[in-house]
Amino acid sequence: MKSFPLCAIALLSMVASLFVPASLSAQNNLPAVPYIEVRASATRKVTPDEIYLKITIKESDYKGKKSLQDVQKTMVRVLEKEGIDVEENLTVLSMGSSVKLKAFSSKVKSLTEAVYILQLSDVATMQNVISALEAQEISNIVLAETKYSRRDALENELGVEAIKKAKQRAVELVAAIGQEVGKAIYVNSWGMNEVVSPRNYKAMAARGVVLEEAAVDAVPAPVLSIVENEYSVDVNVRFEIK
Repeated sequence: MKSFPLCAIALLSMVASLFVPASLSAQNNLPAVPYIEVRASATRKVTPDEIYLKITIKESDYKGKKSLQDVQKTMVRVLEKEGIDVEENLTVLSMGSSVKLKAFSSKVKSLTEAVYILQLSDVATMQNVISALEAQEISNIVLAETKYSRRDALENELGVEAIKKAKQRAVELVAAIGQEVGKAIYVNSWGMNEVVSPRNYKAMAARGVVLEEAAVDAVPAPVLSIVENEYSVDVNVRFEIK
């Protein structure tokens, strides 16, 4: 087999590189079409329409005067009086998952502690329920979570709004150089739900009471509120420049 000196191989490689197609060279260094890339976002705050309260009942809190079953019956009676569909809206946390109250109740006689999750739809109902339960000495209640049921639809709306903003921004920028924006050749979007950390409603109420005491002698019952959830969608869009 005939061998070639290294200097000859190097020379052949250099010559070959001179014959690389111009289109391939341009593709590696320049975009196929002139374009402008812009980023925009749309944000909206919404009031959650799914409110989850965590209610904990411990026999030890009643010093032997009431059983778990007794307190549970009282809780159910209070909720039904407030117009709550107990079978639909009340579940029990068991081994890390939720079970319907009806399925749980058959085992309640052998237990001394239970954690319930109550789903509500608005703050006014939440306040009424909490006041009614506390009047029956069921007061270990925490705001566990809030959600917005139309989140997916809202993110779609925000995505459209963000793309329109991106298009308008691109039009204004390109107009400054006497050109026009063409079709979009690349779109990337991502949504982010800025989750508000659940807060113990009693801690919020306590702060309100302290402020009221400094102003007046009689302290009114604190008004509970839910922090709005903020949703935002960002888009990155490339438009052709004509």
